[in-house]
Amino acid sequence: MRSTPIAVRAATLLLLVATPLAAQRPAASPPANESRLRAARIDSVFRGFDRADAPGCAVGVFRHGAVEYARGYGMASLELGVAISPHTVFDVGSVSKQFTAMSILLLQKDGKLSIDDPVRKYVPELPAYADRITLRQLLSHTSGIRDHFGLQEVAGQDFDATADSVDYLRLITRSAIPNFEPGTRYLYSNSGFVLLATIVYRVSGMPLSRFAEERIFTPLGMRDTRFQDDHTLVIPNRATAYTRRGGRWARRMSEFDDMAGAGGLHTSVEDFQKWIRNYDEATVGGRDVITAMLTPTRLKNDSLAGGGPESWYGLGVGVGKFRGLNINSHSGVWAGYRAAFYRFPDQDLAVATFCNFTSSGPDSLARKVATIYLENQMGADVAAAWRDTLLAAPRVTQSAADLRPLTGIWRNALLGEVRRTELAGDTLVLQSGSRTPLVPLGERRLRAAPGSEITFEGDSAGAPNRLIVRTAGGSTTFTRVAPLSAPAKLAEYAGSYVSPEVQVTWQLKVNRDSLVIWRNGRRVDALEPAYRDVFMQGSATMEFTRDRSGRITGFVLEDGRVRHLRFDRQPGN
Repeated sequence: MRSTPIAVRAATLLLLVATPLAAQRPAASPPANESRLRAARIDSVFRGFDRADAPGCAVGVFRHGAVEYARGYGMASLELGVAISPHTVFDVGSVSKQFTAMSILLLQKDGKLSIDDPVRKYVPELPAYADRITLRQLLSHTSGIRDHFGLQEVAGQDFDATADSVDYLRLITRSAIPNFEPGTRYLYSNSGFVLLATIVYRVSGMPLSRFAEERIFTPLGMRDTRFQDDHTLVIPNRATAYTRRGGRWARRMSEFDDMAGAGGLHTSVEDFQKWIRNYDEATVGGRDVITAMLTPTRLKNDSLAGGGPESWYGLGVGVGKFRGLNINSHSGVWAGYRAAFYRFPDQDLAVATFCNFTSSGPDSLARKVATIYLENQMGADVAAAWRDTLLAAPRVTQSAADLRPLTGIWRNALLGEVRRTELAGDTLVLQSGSRTPLVPLGERRLRAAPGSEITFEGDSAGAPNRLIVRTAGGSTTFTRVAPLSAPAKLAEYAGSYVSPEVQVTWQLKVNRDSLVIWRNGRRVDALEPAYRDVFMQGSATMEFTRDRSGRITGFVLEDGRVRHLRFDRQPGN
């Protein structure tokens, strides 16, 4: 089933644009054949989604303040046989964050708060370290506050069950220390936006859903947009979300979404255009607020005048470049929903792609659509060229003896991450949550699918001492650490360990030759020894602590957006 495209002539769109900038750049109507060719090229990007037996995506292309092209591909509901259209409503996950940011900035404009206030002024139940955290740092993911989703995973909470902001606040406010000194690093944290939604309520007296309705959605005419803070609400035209399971489509919905702030926004590509237009017209917020949102965040660095290097994030929205062009962007993931938008402010173009299944890849789809319009203005696709060159590099035959010096344990202390390289026959394998076979390319350089390069540098006793993981987006260096000189005595690590912050107990039991985590009466995972007193659990690490007598007293968990989380060994264990 196909939905009807929306194509609007640029001469008509010009009437909707009120900014002086737009008035200086009147848009000529594209030739009809050019519009048809672009529409055909967009449809080809989504050809694999355009079917009546699978979920899919909606795409919106916005130029000069209005919808230029919008279409749905695939099904909004497989059960009911309803096709996706431009007015189908999707949960857009973290794309929501810019609306939370706008709400906070509107309250600042009302004189009710300052984004440079300490967060404890409004959430005094936070620990004392939050005196050093400002609302600005919450908005820019530079606060260091641990991500509550990571904490919930540690606690073993079910993401398909119900929860609300009170549950999240309990976790966040019990967290005793930050991941890092506030303002010194960027690390994505949903917790910061849960706190911001709480602040909107405490300052305005209205939940974020109502505040945004009155101050953002209604003034912009966004009739199909809302924050969901009650999972029982019926949302008209809402797409069902799906995932692939056992060769069939299965529903991938969640009731764990009674939160507005970090996520929870439901909208359509047709409605989202009105928000995109506000970046140009500043009807809501004014030009100063829009400028604040789109200004890259400076990190603290006392050695640099005016602050440290810029983060790629503004306030609630990404600020960067794509193929040489300035962009504002964000993506979103929740349950089976996937969403992304890219706005090219200098070219007066934006693309939004909202999808209702897990493997849809909306970021890539949005970039492909934008390229159809802007390819002649874009620089070389350096990232794609790098990946193509890597994938085209021929395999070099290397024996197990050649590869053996590349085996070992590698650590990045800043990220709290450990990697292992080991031989499986004559193949070098990278262990990091999953086992990835590496393809030798020569010169201690190997390829890891999809599109990452592993190189080994430096020599220590005839073996390299650094492992570098490179992708099109940058590189991360890991340093060799000494492996265990003898097998770990697993029995001394067995026992019950409690996190006073998350209030969960992990039991570690020896099962044959493995140390296994049990939580809430269920087996969770087997640990893999890395080096002395350090074990790997997927991509996470657990480093055990000892007292002066050498007795194990607990461990510290390092896991992505949750750092330095302490577990204490219980007496008698």
